[in-house]
Amino acid sequence: MTLEDGLNLIENYKKALQKFLDTLPEQSVGSEMIKTLTMNSKNEIANLDAIEKALKKPAKYESGLSE
Repeated sequence: MTLEDGLNLIENYKKALQKFLDTLPEQSVGSEMIKTLTMNSKNEIANLDAIEKALKKPAKYESGLSE
């Protein structure tokens, strides 16, 4: 898998989580469950953003192991 493939997977997963968040209030679950699912989904999106940012950052050093 390439870096671009990984970034595409992250982006697609974030879109799916956002769609889930958008439709969550329509689902028949209790309000406490909605709060928990919303918080977990937003945390997951924040984690994915951090991973995506780290992957896009250029390497600061060469390991010398790529020969």
